[in-house]
Amino acid sequence: MKFNYLKKFLTVFFVAYSIVLITKILFLYYLNDTFTEFTTFESLYAIVWGYKFDLASSAIVAFLATLFDFHKKLFAFITSLLLVTVFFIQIGDILYFNESSRHIGYEITDTLTDAQSLFMTAYSQHTLFTVFSLLLGLLLFVLSLRWFIKEDAIVVNRFYILKKLLLVVLTIFFIRGMTQHIPLNPWQSNQIGDSKLAILSLNSVYNVIYVLTNSKKKLRPMVLPKVERDDLKELYNDVDKGFISPLKGQPNVVFFFLESWSAVNMKSYGYTDETTPFFDALLQKSIRPKAMMAGGHRTTEGLFATLTSFQNPLGKSVAKSNLQSFNYNSIVDVLVQKESYHSAFFQGSAKETSGTGSLAQALGFQESYGKRDIEKRVYEENYWGVHDPDLYHFTLEKVEKMGEPFVIGINGATTHDNKIPKGIESIKFVEDTHKNAELNALHFSDKALGDFMKAVESKYPNTLFVLFADHCGGVKGSSFENYLIPFALYHKDFKPKAYDVYLSQRDIAPLVYDAVFGNYKESNLSFSGKSLFSDSKFFADYYHNGILGWVEKNQVVELNIVTEQIKCYEIVNFKNEERRCVEESMALKNRALLFTKTSQELLFKGETEKFKNYRNEK
Repeated sequence: MKFNYLKKFLTVFFVAYSIVLITKILFLYYLNDTFTEFTTFESLYAIVWGYKFDLASSAIVAFLATLFDFHKKLFAFITSLLLVTVFFIQIGDILYFNESSRHIGYEITDTLTDAQSLFMTAYSQHTLFTVFSLLLGLLLFVLSLRWFIKEDAIVVNRFYILKKLLLVVLTIFFIRGMTQHIPLNPWQSNQIGDSKLAILSLNSVYNVIYVLTNSKKKLRPMVLPKVERDDLKELYNDVDKGFISPLKGQPNVVFFFLESWSAVNMKSYGYTDETTPFFDALLQKSIRPKAMMAGGHRTTEGLFATLTSFQNPLGKSVAKSNLQSFNYNSIVDVLVQKESYHSAFFQGSAKETSGTGSLAQALGFQESYGKRDIEKRVYEENYWGVHDPDLYHFTLEKVEKMGEPFVIGINGATTHDNKIPKGIESIKFVEDTHKNAELNALHFSDKALGDFMKAVESKYPNTLFVLFADHCGGVKGSSFENYLIPFALYHKDFKPKAYDVYLSQRDIAPLVYDAVFGNYKESNLSFSGKSLFSDSKFFADYYHNGILGWVEKNQVVELNIVTEQIKCYEIVNFKNEERRCVEESMALKNRALLFTKTSQELLFKGETEKFKNYRNEK
């Protein structure tokens, strides 16, 4: 048959397209709680609207399959394997989105490292869905193999190369979104005009292909709308409070990167049940804001924002990228270099997970430990690592050998999963089995946290405890709620005080600096955050699926960076309620853009230390 090569391409193309389309509908069905504000028609429209991404990913799969069309059996096997891979990427994305509220992106490069943990977590928390998907994937492979093996091989002759070139041109046509002059970029999904509908329009296969084909390229800053003004005076014209820390000597510092602790699940931040009784009680004895906004959705993103007091690359991490090699002003570096603090970072999971351990060391921690270093254990592992009590016990042993003063970071693994150890009685918080397991893991982690802090304080009374989440986990609410985390600064010599503001993770470093050394401003550091002790004006930011969020006082503005549309909210009982945008909203939008554009430009140039020049403008 003269056009058999084209028939093979189009057959694989349309099968791949069908799989993508069906799994996008399944995505909508399984995660329906995320899209309840839209009608069925609006949701399906968004799925269809993303056809360019679907056609592009299908064309890539079809082209890869037809590279083997010269051999009948090999073509059938490779095609079936590719189609099943498409199916499982889409299914995996559903499960990943359920936990992180964003599509799989740069995280795909960590899949092999965490493959077992990822699968077992999916199996334990979404058993029926996972089993059904595995069986469906197996059926798809068998049916595909039986179908495509009937196809005759393409004869390799003098026209063979020409045929392949024609398929290359056809594939490029789809990758470029048909007629646009540049290849499709995932951020273009935001052109639909709504960030949640953009999620439905983009398929994870194209997102993954885009990330993998650009993985060796340098991260590049995201294109942002134009900014009307060119200085940061409005944000940093605070009156110095002249704070003098009451802490004596060299206090030890403990950073708790509380894994996946979402404020929406805690009574202190509006949840109905007391899931974290120790933290809630400690909060009343601490320095605390209303709440805090996380700087990202992965541990490495929270680590970077916290220690360097700087924005992450939007929607990405500096970990394992070209940006990690730059020099950053880290609060840990300051403690180690200025006052000879001993330092170490402790993880309940594997220390190489997502490059967290190496990033922690790049930001000043001298040692890094993970689950494989922890030999003494009371409890069995969950699917990610050792439970928090075993991690804390190991940390205490290491701290005793380190000597004082010390600065340590701790990131547990109990709340990386939703399992509590055998023998621990489960509490019935809610009817939903999955949610209840998640809350029980949080409750168990809170108990371990309390026991550890009491043990540390009894041995090392001059210790400053910095408690916050590395990021949220499993939140089904708004973008704002997806970044709302707890925060408390506790030392026995501090007088408790509540501040009526929302902080950013970027504010932690200057706050800790003030507590340990005094006024951070006098040291002329490049921190972009502020201190509750020294400053009076505060702002927080977050980036979520093409939306730049900006928080000042109880006001939130969310800007679609593609369409430049904004939505405005008021925070009521830790939830953002939509309001009509007013003149002040445009000022918030401009400040958000100005701050973000300045931060991103300096970050990607490796010149974050120059941020102090902007914030010191008068």
